Amino acid sequence: MDQRTQSTITRRRLLKGAGLMLCSLVLEGCRRRLRVTPVPKAEAPPTAGAEPTLAAMPPSAAGSVAAPVADELAASTILFHGKIITVDDADTIASAVAVKDGRIQAVGSDEAVLALRGDRTEVVDLAGKAVTPGLIDAHNHLQVAGLMNSYYVPLLPPDVRTMDDLRAKLAAAVAQTPEGEWVKAYFMVVNGGGLPTKHDLDPVSPHNPVWVMQQGGHYGSTNSLGLQEAGIDANTPDPTGGVIGREAGGQPSGVFYNHRAMDLVRRKIPQPTMDMVRHNVASVQPMFSAAGVTSFHDNNVRGTDTIATYLDAGANGPMSMRGTIYYTLEWPRDLDRALTEIDYSGGGALMRFGGFKFLLDGQLTMAFCHEPHNGERWNISTWEPATFKAAVRALHDTGLQICVHCVGDAAVDLTLDAFEEAMNANPRPDPRHRIEHCILSTPEATQRMKDLGVVVSTQPQFLRIAGDYYPVLFGEDRAARAIVTREWLDAGVPLALGSDSPTTPWLTPQVTMFGAVSRVTYSNQRFHPEQAISVAEALRAHTMGSAYAGHQEENLGSIEVGKLADLAVWSADPYSVPLRELWKLPVELTMLEGEVVHQM
Repeated sequence: MDQRTQSTITRRRLLKGAGLMLCSLVLEGCRRRLRVTPVPKAEAPPTAGAEPTLAAMPPSAAGSVAAPVADELAASTILFHGKIITVDDADTIASAVAVKDGRIQAVGSDEAVLALRGDRTEVVDLAGKAVTPGLIDAHNHLQVAGLMNSYYVPLLPPDVRTMDDLRAKLAAAVAQTPEGEWVKAYFMVVNGGGLPTKHDLDPVSPHNPVWVMQQGGHYGSTNSLGLQEAGIDANTPDPTGGVIGREAGGQPSGVFYNHRAMDLVRRKIPQPTMDMVRHNVASVQPMFSAAGVTSFHDNNVRGTDTIATYLDAGANGPMSMRGTIYYTLEWPRDLDRALTEIDYSGGGALMRFGGFKFLLDGQLTMAFCHEPHNGERWNISTWEPATFKAAVRALHDTGLQICVHCVGDAAVDLTLDAFEEAMNANPRPDPRHRIEHCILSTPEATQRMKDLGVVVSTQPQFLRIAGDYYPVLFGEDRAARAIVTREWLDAGVPLALGSDSPTTPWLTPQVTMFGAVSRVTYSNQRFHPEQAISVAEALRAHTMGSAYAGHQEENLGSIEVGKLADLAVWSADPYSVPLRELWKLPVELTMLEGEVVHQM
């Protein structure tokens, strides 16, 4: 049995097990989804134990306080009688916070903060509930999350669990599509089936080209008609950094790995319109707001027109979050676009252009590593190293940030080499470049990250999704170095957390924090618990750490006087609830600059 056959068998085992698990996780995620409801108007002052409600309260309901202060000095909103988890440098816990003109006016005791109450101040009795800074999702793909239901046909559990299910659901979509038009769909995983090939897709789509993308975004499949439309045959070479799946004799199987290979097909498919992008940006935000997220970083924005649409959406709304976006360079020609075609201005107060993004490898089976693994490819990067380093150097000189997707340890080391060379050539202060995901890395890389001031932006929930299979894919010793959050924090490496939605089944920071603290796999085994961090450290990474990752720590990430009043009111204290409850702990009230954007 040759090495490629062994890899294929291992990959099928991985996908089969992941399929059983992810089908359940998608269902659990749907049941946990929070719903935004209108802010209720109280008929009477709230009493202890009531849900927090924005309503004016007479002095008697707010305790014994002094006479109202003058309007020009008064807070617009006061939240009191709670646990204010400030996430400041001292991890201060207060009981009240005042908001004025969209910023934090005061933090302290009930008595001190209620002294800022005026005739028009809205006073919220928290009834002991906890308040944290608004959560900052340092890595997601906001508009793509909307795209999944406006551009693609979802092939997800419970309707799709097997390859037969996928074909049946796809056949229904084909039946509704005019002959000759592309059918575009996505799936999570199918039990025991691996990735669909042209042989799986051809029987249900003989007259329509089909593109079926795995939800993680780095693998896709097409049928024979799609291969024909794209002009791909046995003589088509693999693009640099991508792999065309092959059958015996070199014929394409219909499966494509990594974006450059996927682009060989996608360039023939009608792309989403900018109206769709604008709708997606608006429609997905309430789900994040309902989870207490007040800021997001979209680390994979393809196309200068999508950048422009994002910035316009920020300027003209509606917005219930603030966003930072990063332009993705997929091909060398994208460098010229990045340097000449993007207008960084615009976006208003709630959207900003943060910098640039590279993907240096793909998902697990395409992890770029120093040593072989049991996936599809282990020794290719999506960019030729010298070209990548030159592009990083040019973008470093713009003064903006660079984010790089790295799954394998070789990808991390090549990225650090590129950052270091660019910083030595132009030692501008505090560039704060980022490594996204950082699934595998070496101990030496940890020290280099610290020395270079590189931020690690990671998603510990991947341990829940695939931790059971890391040893199968990478071997026990290398798997032990997966997402080493404890090591990074102890070494002083800046850490940020995010959801990677819609790549993962979850978008909530509660699941992300639970993953960082528990490191529990789907089989309910703790995956190298010596790398776990505390709830307080996870919250800090998801607030101040993520603010720091975006150069926004002066205004966001903690509840301190002068910072923007982005706040989340939790149904219980995240520091005190049993760990098993943290992953589904609701946020009852979310405020953006002191305005309610979500209330249960």
